[in-house]
Amino acid sequence: MSKTEIKKAGPDHASEALMLLAQLGYESTLEDLKQVLAQTDRSDEIYIAQISDKAVGLMSVIYFDYLPSQEKICRITAIVVDQNMRGAGIGSQLVDFAKELSKQRLCSKLEVTTSLVRQATQQYYEKIGFAKTSYRYAQELSN
Repeated sequence: MSKTEIKKAGPDHASEALMLLAQLGYESTLEDLKQVLAQTDRSDEIYIAQISDKAVGLMSVIYFDYLPSQEKICRITAIVVDQNMRGAGIGSQLVDFAKELSKQRLCSKLEVTTSLVRQATQQYYEKIGFAKTSYRYAQELSN
């Protein structure tokens, strides 16, 4: 297998991002994703994993200060590996990449979130060293 290259995603990666996000169950449009990936003032960073110029994974991370423990934290807010490439170590490479980003930003912790229904994903995270430390609650807001 060729080497996996991980780089910041741009508008030219919109069609690959659309396909990968759909595999997670998120719907969007190509135009919306092009606009999102063109924004330079986002609070997250979006990365694409490629093998031989073919997109095989996507990850977004955010960095934030956490007042209660006075830590800086990096959180993986989305991570997906193409369904045809799972089990090839790409997810672990993306997580390792996030660890390096975290260290560069002087974060003391790397977090990842996932849906309650993704049992296999939760098991994978625990297998690679993440611990379930809290519950997250969300409430939709109307505009």
